[in-house]
Amino acid sequence: MKIQESYFKLDQVPGLWRSTVGLERESLRVNHDGNISKHLHSSEWGTRKQQPYIQTDFAESQLELITPPSVSISELQAWLSSFHQIVATTNEKNGDLLWPFSTPVIIPENTEDIKIAQLEKIDEYKYRAFLADLYGKHVQLISGIHYNFQINPDIEHDSFEAQSDYDDELQFNNKIYMHLARNYFRYRWLLTYLIGASPYVAPNYATNLYGKPHAERMRSIRQSRYGYQNKESVVMNYNSLEDFVTSIEDAIDSGALSLEKELYRDVRLRGGANARELLDKGISYLEFRNIDLNPYHPHGIDDETIALVRLFLITLLFIPDVKYDTEIVKGTKMNYATSEADALDAPMDIDEAKWLVTAMREVADQLSNTDNVSSIVDKVEASLDDPSLTLAGRIVEEATEYDSFLEMGLRLAKEHQQVYLDKPYLLHGFENLELSTQDVLKEAIKAGIKVRIIDSEENVIELSFQGQTEYVKSANMTRLDSLISYFLMENKVATKVLLDEAGLKVPSGTSFSNIEEAKAYYTSLPDKAIVVKPKNTNYGLGITIFRSKPSEDDYIDGLNFAFKEDHTVLVEEYIEGTELRFYIQDNKTMAIVERRPAHIIGDGVSTIGELIDEVNKNPLRGRDHKAPLTIIEKGEIETLQLKNYGYTFDSVPEDGKTVYLRENSNVSTGGVSIDRTDDTHEGYKKIAEKASQLLEASFCGVDIIIEDYTKEPTQDNYGIIEANFNPMIAIHRFPGEGTPRLLGKAMLNQLFPDVYNRG
Repeated sequence: MKIQESYFKLDQVPGLWRSTVGLERESLRVNHDGNISKHLHSSEWGTRKQQPYIQTDFAESQLELITPPSVSISELQAWLSSFHQIVATTNEKNGDLLWPFSTPVIIPENTEDIKIAQLEKIDEYKYRAFLADLYGKHVQLISGIHYNFQINPDIEHDSFEAQSDYDDELQFNNKIYMHLARNYFRYRWLLTYLIGASPYVAPNYATNLYGKPHAERMRSIRQSRYGYQNKESVVMNYNSLEDFVTSIEDAIDSGALSLEKELYRDVRLRGGANARELLDKGISYLEFRNIDLNPYHPHGIDDETIALVRLFLITLLFIPDVKYDTEIVKGTKMNYATSEADALDAPMDIDEAKWLVTAMREVADQLSNTDNVSSIVDKVEASLDDPSLTLAGRIVEEATEYDSFLEMGLRLAKEHQQVYLDKPYLLHGFENLELSTQDVLKEAIKAGIKVRIIDSEENVIELSFQGQTEYVKSANMTRLDSLISYFLMENKVATKVLLDEAGLKVPSGTSFSNIEEAKAYYTSLPDKAIVVKPKNTNYGLGITIFRSKPSEDDYIDGLNFAFKEDHTVLVEEYIEGTELRFYIQDNKTMAIVERRPAHIIGDGVSTIGELIDEVNKNPLRGRDHKAPLTIIEKGEIETLQLKNYGYTFDSVPEDGKTVYLRENSNVSTGGVSIDRTDDTHEGYKKIAEKASQLLEASFCGVDIIIEDYTKEPTQDNYGIIEANFNPMIAIHRFPGEGTPRLLGKAMLNQLFPDVYNRG
């Protein structure tokens, strides 16, 4: 077909592909039998009046998950992954599932059992009650995907500058969006054919306006007359934006509609508080509301469908404008006919379908197969000849009747639930961030704090709530700490001096900035355990612990490890006891863990190397601070440690024998954390808090070796070995043993004091 370049040129298609998309996924919560859940919308998901991501639709049991807008399909799916994980964690406790289809499978005979969303604003509740009376509660339970689409404003502006027909850019903008809306109304039937996916509904389902479906099986009950539709007397004029504004205001004046938002059409014009405001502000984006849930995908929509709809919308910009409402009426009739046909029926107008697909192919050819658009068009073409390749066709070939629909839906819901619940220590969709940052993001989303990723590699995020904006790096580096506090904690000499002067016990030792001087110090070493470590370090890097006076060669190896990390190295006494990490926030001990060094336990058969491999199979272990536990390495430090105990990686320790691979107990070097918050004597908490105060730290990790942490502290039974800025949250949130501590939530509570106390 001949592409029409009315507003855009074909060479602008790559720029148009970077138009913004936002998704809303609706879904019913059901129990394991398919009945609508009776559990209230959980307070774990924040309050509805301040929650931008997790909302309710009509029913109390009907979730609406809302992504921020993005040009990236993978980003949209990342947001949906995180929302589904958060929701499913609560659902699992309640015995709930997310129903994967757009249409409900079981509807209570008594409609009083269908609870309207318990909204804080009484007017919103009353409005939903009005809708229930007018349209019926059954139809309100229908769910789907809303696809919000904003044309790339830079490309639109370039097109405006290049044309001469319009002097006003706002008028130009509105013309484009009205063109797109009209063409969508006219040709949406093709999308319904391809991705309609609601062939069945509960047997007692009926609408107040159109009664019960006339057939048990259709391609899309949701998009048929039996879906959510206004009265036939509600007629809108889309010839122009001005005509639309007049028609919707007339409908309200005549009583055909109570409010503008009662108008339900497959396209909603967005950008103003009301329709008339669009004339002054302009249409900013369109909301397409007729996409069925894909039951096979955990999020209700897959990457291909997001790309397909985007391609379809861009194509509509390049085909002739249907212009008149008579064509829109024709498109509506075609969409109803397509929806109410059997899922295995051929397209109702194969010639028009092929004409549209040819146009889509021409647009797709401009994209060099970005987001696999060429293969998507191939699949669309194949589906025109074989309806079983459509989404509804695939469903009905698997579920041939209502009973198998129920069985299929529950099976898919349970399978999706397992996807949502996999690796609960991660925030699904944001696994590229370090683990502590993921926990902060998860808590922020749950609380309704708006989140923006500034730099994923550096774990820099923006958090916003009620006009307040905060920037956070690596989970707890915030404006609440000063730069000097970081330097004081990073510099182990400075830390020791300040703490020692305040009367807190620190290990004695010497510092060296020259490796030859440090080597010469060997003859002065006391005949006891020592630690060799960099002056400036975090995460236990470059630290070697010798339980007894080392050989000169081993001592030099330890120096070499330390000097790799810093130009100044400390040689200190080693204090015997249990090492505890105190997590201090705002001068208060929030959590304590014991960290046991990386180790294996012999079985009398396997080598140490093989046992390390087995330990590393634990799904809680990973790299780069993206799992609660860290992979145990087989490097130089581990080799030296084994040598001190008379082992190599090929040694076979006896059954039950514990062999330590490291002396330092950092989880970041393979150690294991055990929660000791409730077991530790209060005196040590006060010592850690005093240390944090002296270092002027708001967030601080204080490492103390204690002879017996259940006994009262004395000047001789403990030693503070170091303090760390940016203490890891994950070791407390997901300890190897003991009670999890919600430190991400605590951090947010300090930054946003009202977030957990609002009504």
